[in-house]
Amino acid sequence: MLVWRDAMSTGHPEIDKAQKQFIAHVNEFETVLRQGGADAAIGTFLTGLYEQASINFSREEKAQRECGFPFQDAHHREHQALLGRLADLQNLYQVMPHKADHGAMLRDLAALIKDWVSHHMVQSDVMLRRYAPRQPPHPVRARP
Repeated sequence: MLVWRDAMSTGHPEIDKAQKQFIAHVNEFETVLRQGGADAAIGTFLTGLYEQASINFSREEKAQRECGFPFQDAHHREHQALLGRLADLQNLYQVMPHKADHGAMLRDLAALIKDWVSHHMVQSDVMLRRYAPRQPPHPVRARP
């Protein structure tokens, strides 16, 4: 089970929210895998993920442009590579017989998730923290 840590924060609330949602999605995948099997877990995990990732990556790239993030081109290439791998897995799953052995696909999904979280989110995305505008602290309200 993956756990969000403050060290994973980009400093951009919308991006951090999307990343927390992705971690929750991965955790849901693991739960369904244990309870419902590989076919159900893969189907649940892949459903809508490409579209959501595209939206989140576009939001991330917009935030990078707005704050002058110097690694925009490399980051965009990472996004494209992740989306390409995800699209390949979705296409493979759509033509795969549901009674097939899903071992290879599970290994490919595990590799994608590992790369997405440990490399992209934890190493690449957190670099945005240095460039993102600082969020003002929430005011503390005095008790009456």
